[in-house]
Amino acid sequence: MSVFRRLLERSKPKPAVERPEQPETESRAPVPGMVTVDLDTFGPETRPRLLEELAEGSGLPTFEGTVDHGYSMRSVASHFRCPRCNAATRQQMAHFIYATDVAPRVMFAPAGYFCTACPTVIVDEGLIVTGVKEGCRFRAVVGVDYAGKKRPDYFSTWNGRTPIYIVDEGGQIIDRVTEDRLQSESAAPAVASRDPAARKRRRKMARQSRKRNRR
Repeated sequence: MSVFRRLLERSKPKPAVERPEQPETESRAPVPGMVTVDLDTFGPETRPRLLEELAEGSGLPTFEGTVDHGYSMRSVASHFRCPRCNAATRQQMAHFIYATDVAPRVMFAPAGYFCTACPTVIVDEGLIVTGVKEGCRFRAVVGVDYAGKKRPDYFSTWNGRTPIYIVDEGGQIIDRVTEDRLQSESAAPAVASRDPAARKRRRKMARQSRKRNRR
């Protein structure tokens, strides 16, 4: 039995692996029945086989379509029905890109319920959060990666609204907000904020991101 099989046997049926688009992240309390494997500890020649075995051990197919619209599980009435077209969804393994306060990372996890009729996914963000490693704070799921097979998909809408991606000086996504949320934060009195300076910085970065998107 391979090391990967032993890892899976310890914690079936929900394996997940987490890797950086850049540096390390933060770990939370594990979900019963899920094993988290850090791909940074394996060589590049080993990772494809590990992903294959994790997918096989999950009993779920790996998503191979395209995605345009994302919803959080807590925002929909049922994750078994698409909120856009009402078609049935299907739970699948996928490489979810998520933003942290340090850099975006990618996690291979059974955290998505993909519409069978349109390019929409309902994301179990709670499951993603449990797999984050120490070192960074989870900010938002921003898209789906395809492990180099094709270009990643970044959500053009989130919970039915147009997202604004906040990037750092190096152009890496470090957060995602929606226009309505940004406006509500701008309208809120500063006294109600726990960290007015942080809110001000985020609004400034969002304005800069909008300018980049218009170019």
